[in-house]
Amino acid sequence: MMADAASRGDAKEVQQRESWDQLKKRINASGNRANIGNIKDIIVELFGANLVRGRGLLCRLLMRAQSQSTSFTAVYAALVAVINTKLPLIGELMVTRLVLQFCRAFKRDDKGLCISSVMFLAHLSNQRVAHEVLAFQIVSLLLETPTDDSVEVVVAFTREVGAFLGSIVPRVLNYVFDAFRSILHEDRLTHIVITRDLLVMHATLSTEKIMRDLKIDGDLERRYESRLRYDSYKRVRRSQSHSYFKSRFPPSRRQADRSDTYN
Repeated sequence: MMADAASRGDAKEVQQRESWDQLKKRINASGNRANIGNIKDIIVELFGANLVRGRGLLCRLLMRAQSQSTSFTAVYAALVAVINTKLPLIGELMVTRLVLQFCRAFKRDDKGLCISSVMFLAHLSNQRVAHEVLAFQIVSLLLETPTDDSVEVVVAFTREVGAFLGSIVPRVLNYVFDAFRSILHEDRLTHIVITRDLLVMHATLSTEKIMRDLKIDGDLERRYESRLRYDSYKRVRRSQSHSYFKSRFPPSRRQADRSDTYN
């Protein structure tokens, strides 16, 4: 009996390992082929896999691919945003791992990994997967004690998320530009000649120019706008339900019911 149970346990373990390897190959094969032209087909293929079980594999694949080729950051962020509409735990896991990766790179003074991490987080903020408070916290951390590397990371971050911040929370964008100007006036950085070009280029940009230069292109922009329409539809539905509640239960009637309850 014990030998049969052990053999069945070993067979089950081998079967689970094989299914895990198949899931890993399927996610890697789909994620490595992602681009703007075939993102719709890639999303369908990924939803055909067990993403709940392989969510860690997907996040690790996208983070590794994005760090190696940052030019595809917008594509990977759009992919995560679409999956996040059906499986929010994947978007939460992606943001959590990116924040942890950024914190580790920040402690090790790894500027390259910091830039790639904040670029991914910036595009996730543009896609409404990450909250704008996270963007403000990143900027505050980097500008708390500004150095050449931290300011360069902030510049790269602002280049990607500036349009979103300018339309949602312009005070954060104004805070960034004010910090840039104060750094320029006080000359607090060591290699001020190298950093001055970056700061002058971005501190003199107006919000309108940023929003014009940073618009999402093509299919990604249309998917982004369709999701905005869906969000506005949900807000309208919530307001309609609130109006319905007020019409069914007017204030006078609610107060009367409350007084009867208290009496």
